[in-house]
Amino acid sequence: MYNPVGKIYLKEKQRDIYMKKKLINLISILILTCYIAGCTVSAPKSTETGNSESAPAESTATESTEATTTTEARGHFEFKPVVISTIFRDIMGEDMYEAYCNYVKAIQNGEDSFEVKSEKAYDWMIGQFPAQLNPVYFEYTESNYGGAFKNGRATFQYKIPKEELAAKEKDFEKLVTDILNENLRDDYSDFEKALALYLYFSNTYTYDYDSYEKMKDDPFMHFSAYRFLTNKTGICSECSTAYSYLLLQSGVDATIAGGNNYSGEGHGWSYVTINGKYYHIDPTYAMGKPNCLSYFMMTDEQRENEDGYKKAKTTIACHYKDDHNGDKYDANDNFFAPLWGGTLTSWDHKKKIICYTDMNDKECTFDYSSVG
Repeated sequence: MYNPVGKIYLKEKQRDIYMKKKLINLISILILTCYIAGCTVSAPKSTETGNSESAPAESTATESTEATTTTEARGHFEFKPVVISTIFRDIMGEDMYEAYCNYVKAIQNGEDSFEVKSEKAYDWMIGQFPAQLNPVYFEYTESNYGGAFKNGRATFQYKIPKEELAAKEKDFEKLVTDILNENLRDDYSDFEKALALYLYFSNTYTYDYDSYEKMKDDPFMHFSAYRFLTNKTGICSECSTAYSYLLLQSGVDATIAGGNNYSGEGHGWSYVTINGKYYHIDPTYAMGKPNCLSYFMMTDEQRENEDGYKKAKTTIACHYKDDHNGDKYDANDNFFAPLWGGTLTSWDHKKKIICYTDMNDKECTFDYSSVG
């Protein structure tokens, strides 16, 4: 996803409309797909080099074994039209964030334009913010491309009638709040929200092998968190974006990350901030593996040890300022290391105890009361 095309700021006046449209589309696709060439689901490590993608091994799980959790109370979460991670906002800056807020308000009001300070701010905002932060708008609106920015305002297009978008937005908001309220409690800590949604992903969603095969012939296939959440299947870019988005909606600071490993395989995952510390969470590897705790709350070292994704070659949130900015953030808290490779058997929210079996099928308990 983060390739040299993403460095282009799309501001050259001499560029013809066709090329500008293609470049903005490509940036949006590449940002969202988060190293689309190579997302895998606990597959054996590929021996291929370059950016070719090897098919992940299909899960052999035939049924879901629900773990016992203390979820007797439903949550009361409400949909937030604007959510954003701290890291992403810091990277992109306030001009783009303000433009994004204006864009959201414009759609809510059925308008076709909004205020933005520069063409550069518009191009980067429209190419990246909706893909990460508003799945339904990313799915059904797009830039007007050539001539979209003029005199402090920018225009955009609706892919479907405005009334239809409003209906789809309402349905999507219900989908999001239903997921949150059925899986989270109001008194969950940020860690517990991340855990509950991780378990939900492991029990609910599946990897989209069909699209994985098709994209070999069509590298510009459309992928989105909206498609993932509505169809309950997708690839790594969609899964990680959807997971981070739901965390943001629940009040947890989360964004996406991606990189290429030693053999050139690309992959995307989530990057969260909990209790002021950074962690890698990879929901793709949990899909189809009920109650899987592998790849949950990982350090930089563990992320590299498992799959060869080096910190120095990782991009967190966005490549707007740097192609690889992983060295600017330190995920070095090993507190959750005992859970890596485990499978949850029960979870007592009140006592702050997780019961699980480790990689050797040994029954273990994990007390997380010190972190909430």
